[in-house]
Amino acid sequence: MSLRRTVGPRALAVWLIVLFIAAAGLMGARPAPVYALNQAQVTLDQSTGDQPIRYTFEANTDASETLDSISLAFPEGFDIKDSKTDVVTLQGLNRVTVPYTSSVAGQVVTVKFEKPVAGGSDLRVTVGNVLTPAKGGTYSLKVTYLSGGQEKTFVSTNAQNTTSFSFATPTLGESIAHRLDQSPLVAKWNSVPFLNLFLQPQYAVIALTTVWQGWLISISLILLAFPLAIVGGLMLAFMKMAKIAPIRWIANVYVNVIRGTPLFLQIAVAFVGLPIAGLRVQWFATGVIVLALNSSAYLAEIFRAGIQSINKGQFEAASSLGMTYPQAMGFVVVPQTVKRVLPTMTSEFILLFKDTALLSAVGVFELMLYSNSLVARSGNITPFMIAACYYLIITIPLINIVAVLEAKLAVSEGGSVASLDEKKKGRSWWRWRPSSAGPESEFLTSTAEHESR
Repeated sequence: MSLRRTVGPRALAVWLIVLFIAAAGLMGARPAPVYALNQAQVTLDQSTGDQPIRYTFEANTDASETLDSISLAFPEGFDIKDSKTDVVTLQGLNRVTVPYTSSVAGQVVTVKFEKPVAGGSDLRVTVGNVLTPAKGGTYSLKVTYLSGGQEKTFVSTNAQNTTSFSFATPTLGESIAHRLDQSPLVAKWNSVPFLNLFLQPQYAVIALTTVWQGWLISISLILLAFPLAIVGGLMLAFMKMAKIAPIRWIANVYVNVIRGTPLFLQIAVAFVGLPIAGLRVQWFATGVIVLALNSSAYLAEIFRAGIQSINKGQFEAASSLGMTYPQAMGFVVVPQTVKRVLPTMTSEFILLFKDTALLSAVGVFELMLYSNSLVARSGNITPFMIAACYYLIITIPLINIVAVLEAKLAVSEGGSVASLDEKKKGRSWWRWRPSSAGPESEFLTSTAEHESR
């Protein structure tokens, strides 16, 4: 009796399918990989390279296996000859010291446990003082271990179970700061608490290169806002002097409101109120507009006072030459006004430049906010000192220019400027002179002769 007659054609087909599936299953089935380490992860205590970094390797040992030793192989370019190793196991929140010996050979740090680590342990291996290359990127530790006398290699299975790590390439300032970290002279400087808090060389170098970007933004803000403020100030000045009452009223209300409220309030209204009202403007443009509107109110008063200080005879002379009112203003009065208001305008420019710091309160990344972010990260106020230096680069030369302009204006208006001798006499109260120098006039004369040499 044949098999075909016994089971029938349909049952035979079913059996063949079952046998095919079973054969396919036997061919495709492979033993599941068994690793003693699970949930491995590498973390770094620094985010940029070119400096000593502490690496922490954490993993959970498999419950069915023990751990005899573990080796961490660092990529080429990592200097581990001066590295320091620490190994513990974690039992809840407690750190349990594990007896071990460690050695360094080439790029490999090997830890041998005096007593095999029990299965199911949370292992933490810390390798500190590893000098990392400057070039950032993603690297990976090669982890091998002995379990039951058998050498195995850890294999990453997913992003949460990997020995890969990343760090960024440091900026020029960060690289210089890393070098300063190794300097004994800098360490001695930083040992003085006052110097360490206000002028730490490492943070000064980083701030010089980082705050520079904010300084350029502050200068851009003021260079765009101030010309707009000059135009607005001139328009408001003429409106305040207009013969038509409603025009004067509008100018007066605007100037009084702007000058009578804090600039910070105006910034808050623009940056918070406008988006709420559905009007969204780019933050840089909003900052320029607010600064220009604020400064135009102050410049309006400066221009008005300057124009009204010009003698009426200038108008009469211009009119006698056949000039109209706009021609007299444009060719005769305004040029003389500019000469008179130039020192005050320069002072207004200085004030407005310093007021750009208020924009940091609404998130505009200018000079102040750059330095503030560095201080928040470092806990050291050296970046504020660097920011002050950046402000002074602009303000001190302008303050001296104002002094010179005021002196020249005084001379041109028939006034006088204190001579060198008068200035010396003015500050003689703090100038030390020996008791044997005789009368003060003789001392000043002898000092002038000495300085002339």
